[in-house]
Amino acid sequence: MRNRTVTLALLGLVLFWFVAYFLGQRTVFTSEMAMETRLEGIIQYAERNQWEQAEESFNQLMAEWEKRKYYLALNYAEADYSLFIENLARTRIAIASKDAAETVSQARAALVLWRNFTKVIPEP
Repeated sequence: MRNRTVTLALLGLVLFWFVAYFLGQRTVFTSEMAMETRLEGIIQYAERNQWEQAEESFNQLMAEWEKRKYYLALNYAEADYSLFIENLARTRIAIASKDAAETVSQARAALVLWRNFTKVIPEP
């Protein structure tokens, strides 16, 4: 094979994997999971002191997250991924202690990280 053919084949393969990965990520995390909607719901429930609904919404969020978290881990640095997991854990603790300010704060921080995760080119 000629060098140009090999180069074009490799470039095509890289582009294919790039497009497939980000289309897969977009499909998995926006249509099925609706993470943003669940986090915004938790914020609203906390602001209204509806702790049972907040806990139920959080449990649903975590059940979906457990199924799909490995796909996200392929693309992100350990620090960002760990910070997101930490925010989710702190959100769980804040809901359990019925601390509205902390629940809203942690859920919003998780929401900001999530929105950055779902960008094609995440911010540092």
